[in-house]
Amino acid sequence: MGASLIRTVLALCAIVAFAVPAHAQHPPLEPTTVQAESTAMDWSQVEEYRIVPGDLLRLDSGQLDPDQLRDFRVRPDGRISVFPIGDVVAAGRTPRELETVLVEMLSAEYRNPRVTVVVAEIAGNQVHVMGRVKKPGSYPADPFSTVLQAVTLAGGFEDDASRNSILVFHRDGARTVKVARVRLDEGMRAGRLDVDFPLSRFDIVYVPRSTIGNVNVFAKQFFGEQVQVLQFMLLGWQLFHLERVIITR
Repeated sequence: MGASLIRTVLALCAIVAFAVPAHAQHPPLEPTTVQAESTAMDWSQVEEYRIVPGDLLRLDSGQLDPDQLRDFRVRPDGRISVFPIGDVVAAGRTPRELETVLVEMLSAEYRNPRVTVVVAEIAGNQVHVMGRVKKPGSYPADPFSTVLQAVTLAGGFEDDASRNSILVFHRDGARTVKVARVRLDEGMRAGRLDVDFPLSRFDIVYVPRSTIGNVNVFAKQFFGEQVQVLQFMLLGWQLFHLERVIITR
């Protein structure tokens, strides 16, 4: 019995001796570092932020009387009132562009004025979903929200919705609207994810009941009928009066 036990122990030692070198040939994999998209992308290529009505701006300058420095809420008409030059159009401009305009205008009152524009508070980011969806309304959206995500926020399509004739209205200034037709069903079936493009702040997603033939005519009719709703209920469309329609896709 003693000899048998010794032989068993020796056999086990031999197995372990062979197993260790074999395992050493396959060291554990190094942990993979996954870089977040936000740090991987080249932010220098991202378009600069443009001021919109509702933003809170703070003007900072060593040349002006500190008592005149205060926060400026961009009005629905896109302007701010700055002492002593009066109304200045802020909406549509980047903070740097507005700085340039202010310095030029203040040069008539001050010697070598310097102005820094700080966006102290950004107006609420919303998209508006209308038409044949289950819960039409305005919904908070992040900068990468897409057409389909907006429709999902609104409860999804009604059964009679025309999913290949969705219109996205984007305000471009005080009197111009850019319109994109989205053929969502066709694009998704074909694997074309680009049809579900990101929305901009305050965009209107309109889901019709039937296919829209002439987008230009429909857009003018739509804004003619919705003028009261646009001005008083939809953020970002205050004081909008349509004059020009640009079809983008």
